[in-house]
Amino acid sequence: MKPVSIISCAMMMICVACSQNTEKKAVDAEPVFNKETETAAIMQVIDKETNCFFDGDYNCWMTNWSHATYAMQAWNNDDGTFDAAIGWDKINAQGKEWIEKYYANGKNVIHPLVKKEKPQVVFFNNNAAYLLWKQYNADKDKKFFRISQETRLMEKQADGWKIVNVSAFWDAKSKIPVDSLKLAE
Repeated sequence: MKPVSIISCAMMMICVACSQNTEKKAVDAEPVFNKETETAAIMQVIDKETNCFFDGDYNCWMTNWSHATYAMQAWNNDDGTFDAAIGWDKINAQGKEWIEKYYANGKNVIHPLVKKEKPQVVFFNNNAAYLLWKQYNADKDKKFFRISQETRLMEKQADGWKIVNVSAFWDAKSKIPVDSLKLAE
C-alpha cells in the first residue's frame, strides 16, 4: 500500500508543478502575432506618409518615419541618376526642402491620386517587415499615371510601425491613362 501512495503523491506533486509552470508560461507569453492586423497597421503608416508628402504636410509626413541614423530614402532621377538620403537628418532635410519647394506646403498638389497594387509583405519577426508593390501616381490633372516600383522596410517601435527605408523607382517616360487602370482591390 505504501509504494502506491508514495507514487500517487509523487504524481500529484508533478501534476501541480506542471500546471503552475504552464500558468506561468501563459502569463509570460507575448501576445499572438497577427499578420493581417500588423499588415493593416503598416499600410496605414505607408498610406499616411505618402499622402502627407504629396499633400505637402511636413509635420504629418515626418511622424511616419524612424528617426534613426540607419534610415534611408532612395530614388532615381529622370536623367538616369539616383539619389539617396541616409540617416534621419538627411531624410528630414531633403523631405522638408522638397515639400516646401515643390509642394509649396500643400498649395501645389502634384500627385492628387495614388493607387497601389496589393503589396507583397514579409515579416522577418514581430518588429520588422519588408513590403514591395507597384504604385500608380496621377499627374496634377489626373489624366495619366506614372508607375513607380516601391519598397519599404518597416520597424515596429514603441509608438507603432515606422518607415526605416523607402526605395522608389519611377518610370518617368511611360504614361498610363487614368481611366484605363484596373487594379484588384
